[in-house]
Amino acid sequence: MSSSYDDCLRPHATILRTLGPGLYEAALPNGKPVISHLSRELAAAPPEEIPDGTRVLLEISPFDLDRARIAEIG
Repeated sequence: MSSSYDDCLRPHATILRTLGPGLYEAALPNGKPVISHLSRELAAAPPEEIPDGTRVLLEISPFDLDRARIAEIG
């Protein structure tokens, strides 16, 4: 049985700005902005800050390309 994470896109992106606690705007390599939130694992022990310009690994559902989950920082 496959998990929902198996079919997701996993691009690297750059944080553009913080929108709220655990919510960020990130830019994909093609420049498209996506609203991104911390994964459950990162939200359990959230970083104090993710500065603008930080590289992150996103997980994006192929069904909603405007929202993403931040899977890894750095």
